[in-house]
Amino acid sequence: MKRSVVLLLGSALGLALAASSPARAETQLIYSLDTTCTIGRGQPQPCQVEALEVGDATEYRHRLGARTISYRILEDPYVRIEGRRASGDPWSSVRNAWINFSANELCFNDRAFCVVNPTFLADVKADAEGPALEDRQTVGLAFGPSGRVDIACFDDGCRRLLEAIGR
Repeated sequence: MKRSVVLLLGSALGLALAASSPARAETQLIYSLDTTCTIGRGQPQPCQVEALEVGDATEYRHRLGARTISYRILEDPYVRIEGRRASGDPWSSVRNAWINFSANELCFNDRAFCVVNPTFLADVKADAEGPALEDRQTVGLAFGPSGRVDIACFDDGCRRLLEAIGR
C-alpha cells in the first residue's frame, strides 16, 4: 500500500501524492477516522475522514452528516491541493492551508474548512526530510492561481507574514 507523504517546503518537506485520476480509477482505502470538522466560523461537529488512493492521487473525504467535503493532494506536474464542496462539484485549487500541530488541526482557505486529523499530521511529521518540522507548531502554505505553492511559513514567521500582508 502506498502511503501519502505530506506537506512541502522546497526539498526539505515533500507534500505527496499523485496526479489527477481518471474517472474509472481504482479506489483503495488507506484509513478511516472519526473526528471533528469545522465549516467557517461554525462550531466543531462530528465528521468521518476517509483517506483514499484514487488512481495516482490521495483524496480525503470528510463526511459531515449527509454532506461530503473532499480535498486531494496531487504532485504532477507540481505539488498542489484541490478541494470541492460536494461530490460531483468541480475540483478547484486551494488558496492556502494551515497546520496547527499542537491541536492536530489542518485548515483550508482562510479557515473555511478545518479538520482535526492526527493521523494525517503524524504522517506529515514522520515523512518530513531532515529537521524541517522538528519542534514546529505551525506551518502555512499559500498557493498561486495555478495551485502551485507560492509561500511557505513556520511558527512566528506565519504570524509575521499575515501582519505584513495586512490580515
